[in-house]
Amino acid sequence: MLREFRGAITALALVACLAALAVSYDVGIPGQALLQTLRFHVAAMVLGLSVLLFISGAWWRGVLFLAIAGASVGQGALIIKAQQDVRMEVAAKETRPLFKLLSFNILSNNRNGAAIADFMVASGADVVMLMEASPIDKQREKTRVAYPYATFCEACDSVIFSKTPLTDLKVSSLGPAWRNRLVTASTVIDGTRVNLVLAHLVKPYFDDLAAGEIYGLAQALQRLEGPLLLAGDFNAAAWSDNVVRLANWRHLAPGPAYPATWPVGLGPLGVPIDNVFTRAPLVITDVRATEDAFGSNHRGLLAEVALATGS
Repeated sequence: MLREFRGAITALALVACLAALAVSYDVGIPGQALLQTLRFHVAAMVLGLSVLLFISGAWWRGVLFLAIAGASVGQGALIIKAQQDVRMEVAAKETRPLFKLLSFNILSNNRNGAAIADFMVASGADVVMLMEASPIDKQREKTRVAYPYATFCEACDSVIFSKTPLTDLKVSSLGPAWRNRLVTASTVIDGTRVNLVLAHLVKPYFDDLAAGEIYGLAQALQRLEGPLLLAGDFNAAAWSDNVVRLANWRHLAPGPAYPATWPVGLGPLGVPIDNVFTRAPLVITDVRATEDAFGSNHRGLLAEVALATGS
């Protein structure tokens, strides 16, 4: 019985290790981008199976799989360190608080539009970016009190709300899968002109489409000069290859943490597929997930954004 147990655990560990390999190296398999988002969940699975092998007396197999899990976590940690190094280069300068952001995919069939509108107003956010925003269509009078400026258009469900006037508005598509899911605008906050970019990207298991949308987003960001904030539902973690490429290409920095936003039921054990990035001289000093999802399958993100003013 013990031998059979060891064999079963070993087989499961081998499958998990293959997933860890796909996480760490681009081997061109379908769905690899999705596995990359689950990097640390896959490593936790391999770690758990290693512990079971130790308990069952299969020490050498346990050590082998433990080393594989450690290598995958280490590689992910290096990616995160590189991103945080970019952020700290700006954060180390003298900064002043500039604005507060709320970014939230509220789910298109959500029936809690009124509660979400109340939360927006009470959040104190200066800029709100909503995806799948149709549930608050009937709440415009309520939101207009706090956010007199918005990027509503007839054929899009991604909307930027702002307390300050919005200019240079552009709504476009990142690819053929979904239309009008890239919104760009600019505003002046406390004397500083800020580029605001809202993106809702396709799910990562559409491999070529996902990579194409990242490239299209990179092209759009290249055309924007000056301080920039990018937020939205990336359907991928910040350490996945596509998002890492985007951040590297356009010198973007994440916040100091990667709050889990999906699925809501897993709470902090979920995955951070909703992201906020800035380009210098903007820097995110704090980012956290909303406590309540208000009926959405995502949690929102609240971020404090500062402006580097010193050298």
